[in-house]
Amino acid sequence: MKWLVLVLAFCLTSCHFPSNIAMEGSGGRNTYNIEVQKTNAEEMLLNLVRLRYFDSPFFLEVSSVTNQFTMRNLAVASIKLPGFDKINPMSLGGETMWTNQPTIQYSPLQGKEFANQLMQPLDINTIQQVIYSGWEIARVFSLTVKNFQEFPNIPREGLDPDELVKHKKFHQLIKLMTELQLKGDLQIGIGQSKPEETNKPNLQFAFPADNKISEEMAGLLSTEKSVNGKYVLNVVVGFDEKGNIGLLPRSLLSCMHYLSKGIIIPQKDIDDKKVSYSSVVEHRTEDIERIFKELLIVCSSEKKPKHPYVSIKYRDFWFYIEDDDLHSKKTFMLLLELYNLQSGRGPEKGPILTLPLGVG
Repeated sequence: MKWLVLVLAFCLTSCHFPSNIAMEGSGGRNTYNIEVQKTNAEEMLLNLVRLRYFDSPFFLEVSSVTNQFTMRNLAVASIKLPGFDKINPMSLGGETMWTNQPTIQYSPLQGKEFANQLMQPLDINTIQQVIYSGWEIARVFSLTVKNFQEFPNIPREGLDPDELVKHKKFHQLIKLMTELQLKGDLQIGIGQSKPEETNKPNLQFAFPADNKISEEMAGLLSTEKSVNGKYVLNVVVGFDEKGNIGLLPRSLLSCMHYLSKGIIIPQKDIDDKKVSYSSVVEHRTEDIERIFKELLIVCSSEKKPKHPYVSIKYRDFWFYIEDDDLHSKKTFMLLLELYNLQSGRGPEKGPILTLPLGVG
């Protein structure tokens, strides 16, 4: 009878679902975490490629992930028990089965509010946040800032020579800022202009005046030394009361448009005129790699890449970021962070698409 007691105890106690299967198995938390993160990156890359082909971007938000685990024990004839013979046979066994039923809900991000979040200029608080979180100023400003005072950030071929000089000075300026940032000598704050002036937010910079980097930076910005031995610069967002340009941030959609120019289009689509160009040389691979080598380069191929950082298939071609391209990986990660900070689902949601994924 001891065998019978043991089997019955098994059937009664094993109704509790093992936590290591629920949390760590193929249907566990980390599995969904990895897959959602992976598809978020793929969706962003997909939208960059869409923009390069002049297709509309579209976002789906994973609004919820639920998973129901079911475990069932069955008693079946399988193990012969002592004390029973052929005349009075008796055997008893057990079988355990478990299933999981995941359900994922997607919410389309659309409508006026979401469009405004994509198209309105990035908030300077957002720009300051990402800088203070550890991002170097050169990468942040190269992506998010269209103009810094008189210096434009529009790296295109065919610029007027004077504009090209100003553009080069923009990158010279943010390089100097990054050097001060890495030394811990650059402070960035947000202030408010006086009501009698512009009453606009402004980005504040303070840096010591005792080194060559500071002197060169102050010379570019025509900044005067303050009384406490520091250079202090207040840059208004937009235009001041005299019409002078301050800081002009890009919108999130503008950042995406800008980065989409770093996509290397397959030659077949170029020949078929599926993509147009603002200049004769912009589509050449070597020009894309030269202009965007420190921001983002997206490669293309007819075959699926073996070990990409992120990849998607679109219009019969694979588009991907190389896993050893650190500049592109960093910029892509920064874009995802800006997207998370700037956009999101508004109070009025679109229809929810619920997908049961089947039994695992």
